[in-house]
Amino acid sequence: MSSEPRVVVVPRARRAPLRRLGVVGLLLGIPVVLVVTLWPTHFLLRAKPRVVRGIEWLQARDLADWLSWTRLEVLANVAMFVPLALLLVFVLGARRWWIAVALCVALSLGVEVVQHFLPGRVASVRDIVANGVGALLGALLAVAIEAVVRSALAEAQRRASTG
Repeated sequence: MSSEPRVVVVPRARRAPLRRLGVVGLLLGIPVVLVVTLWPTHFLLRAKPRVVRGIEWLQARDLADWLSWTRLEVLANVAMFVPLALLLVFVLGARRWWIAVALCVALSLGVEVVQHFLPGRVASVRDIVANGVGALLGALLAVAIEAVVRSALAEAQRRASTG
């Protein structure tokens, strides 16, 4: 009997749940991102007075001195692309995480170009950078999740083959 470690190959069918989750998530998520980013009148502007009052309320209680409308917008741009990149990595696989980030940045760039021509919308390089940061965070999170799932599947297969 050899003391060499065994390499366990996880069958493609066992990896399908993350890929399926990614496809379904993208089918639901991409239209949401497009509506939010390309709606002619920025829907957040209607909520802005209430949100600003909420920020001021938090600041008056020393709960969020760092928060401003601009910072909230940047955080929203980051947050919007985290799940998008995560789902893309689930579809493409962890080894292609960089493609997911590149696709998200390309989508962001395309959205900003279209926004430039939409009345009531403002194109911004800051949004592209924030979306790119969100995409990178989402891709890294997806790679970590895939590693955990892959490890759990390999352990389950190992137990099944020895037990």
